[in-house]
Amino acid sequence: MKQKFVYAVVAFIFSGLLFRLIDTQIFQGKVFADLADRNRTYTVFEPEQRGVFLDRYDQPLVFNKPVYFKLDSSESLYSEKTRIDRDEALEIMTYNPDLIRMDYEREYRYPQALAHILGYVGRVTADDLLADSSLRISDKIGKMGLELQLQDYLQGMSGFKKFEINAMGVKQHLIAEEPGKSGNSVSTTLDPFLSQAALAAMGDKLGSVVILDGETGEVLALVSTPTFDVSYLSETTSSQNTELERVKTVQSFFSHPQKLFFNRSISGAYPPGSVFKLITALSGLENQKITKDTTVLDEGVLKVGEYSYANWYFTQFGRKEGDISLQRAISRSNDIYFYKVAEWVGPEKIKEMAELFGLGKKTGLQIGSEIEGLLPDPEWKQQVLGERWFLGNTYHFGIGQGDLLVSPIQVAQMIQAITNKGTLCTPSVLSSNFQTGYSQTGRCGEVGVMQENLELIIKGMLDACSSGGTGFPFFPYNSQVRNTQLSAYEEIDAGAVACKTGTSEFGASDARGYRKTHGWFVASFGTTQLIEKVKAKESYLTASSGVVTDSDTATQSAELFEDKTNKELWTKNIIQHGFPKKLVIVALVESDEVNPYREGSKDAGPVVKEIFDWMFADVVSSLSEEIEVIPDYSRE
Repeated sequence: MKQKFVYAVVAFIFSGLLFRLIDTQIFQGKVFADLADRNRTYTVFEPEQRGVFLDRYDQPLVFNKPVYFKLDSSESLYSEKTRIDRDEALEIMTYNPDLIRMDYEREYRYPQALAHILGYVGRVTADDLLADSSLRISDKIGKMGLELQLQDYLQGMSGFKKFEINAMGVKQHLIAEEPGKSGNSVSTTLDPFLSQAALAAMGDKLGSVVILDGETGEVLALVSTPTFDVSYLSETTSSQNTELERVKTVQSFFSHPQKLFFNRSISGAYPPGSVFKLITALSGLENQKITKDTTVLDEGVLKVGEYSYANWYFTQFGRKEGDISLQRAISRSNDIYFYKVAEWVGPEKIKEMAELFGLGKKTGLQIGSEIEGLLPDPEWKQQVLGERWFLGNTYHFGIGQGDLLVSPIQVAQMIQAITNKGTLCTPSVLSSNFQTGYSQTGRCGEVGVMQENLELIIKGMLDACSSGGTGFPFFPYNSQVRNTQLSAYEEIDAGAVACKTGTSEFGASDARGYRKTHGWFVASFGTTQLIEKVKAKESYLTASSGVVTDSDTATQSAELFEDKTNKELWTKNIIQHGFPKKLVIVALVESDEVNPYREGSKDAGPVVKEIFDWMFADVVSSLSEEIEVIPDYSRE
């Protein structure tokens, strides 16, 4: 009996060993072979070349800058490495190139002006590795903006060298190697010179500047302030002390109370204030509730039962406009007029018109993180707030107040469509020759409003930037270039500035009954005649000095890198590559703790004027007379 038991135990043991042998050799043979091969080999991955961004003038906006590391041993693949500078690395490579390992870091040419739109690249996180098993712990990927949205397109492919090693980790010989593949470059519509001019014009103000091609919707500049210096996020240093300071600076970016990474141009939601009156006016005209001759009597305050709704002019200065028609109501931003138009049209029709011009929905700009905004109506208020819609809500809606919220990019798209004969174009930061399915360029469609109504609206906008309107920064300029005998579009094409101011209230009232305000200023103007003057001046200067303006690309690129704000280079670029025939500029200046009451003309208007002057002040004729700026026009 005992003998049988012993035989059974032996048979069981050998059966287990046999099954284990079969499993190891047949079923898991490849797994163990791979493990053994990993112990025998070591793969060194070469750094990948990420695709770069090009501006509208075909110049790079970013470089892949090499960084160097010195190995303790060129034979051991587990050698420690030390960061060294370029000169030391090149010296070592002359006698032992195997001692040097190289990586790439992004070097952004315009690290503040384009930070929110290009974004930056950073090391993968644990969440990134869990989300994408193809990533390696040493990889760098896009973290924000176009770097993130176009990650798959920009990402290159790493090359590698596979070595056989001994038990000590010392390489014996090269088994295989494969070269890497560079990522794809991306052509953008961005004008970095203009972006820097916009950033400079904003100064220390909180807000946004959006500049569009008025005919195509291409984005030339999209600036959000305050911004951050993306160099600190993308470029490390070889000095330990300097690197510690860099890390502290990056930490301060993320903890900054003004939310430096928040892109106000596309993610900020604000009441548009009087800028929205253009939509209310179009709704009144299209629904035949008003004509160009319809007048409203401004007595300072519109009373409805126990409630009063005042005009800004009366609130600030105790003055009234009297009988006022549409064109002047736009130029003077008269609240009483637009209260009545909103009442006659109704909130539903106003909302329909706003939707036609792209408000209340994302524009589809390719950098992500865009908000939809909010177009309220009676149904929304009942469902969301559980409250009835009153006539006062209609009044507030009609002048761009109340629960209405928009983003600066939406407002820019709206102005682009109004001043482009009703053709609305999807804003795009990607060039029309960028064909990967990401591009939105060229997606334009008719809004479907009558041209004579648009003409009337634009005439009011032209008057707003002329003496007697509210856009006083452009009074002197428009006094020179306007020809009221021309049509509205002909005036814009000739270089006149059509604008609208806005001062939007938000939040609760203070002890004096005042609410904080943001300032808006929107403008559209033709550039053709101004560019011709630029060309003429450049030709004259070239002929006088004997300087050749069309330098070769390499020389121009070197100059561009050395001086990123050089006005002369911008001039040469627009002459060589062309420039939009019409621009739309939208400036939003937010309220802050120091200046809680920002105004359209006083705060946002000078931002737009400074950008305009940066481009064209040196070719605009000097004024033959001074235009008096009346202080009470500054409120809107």
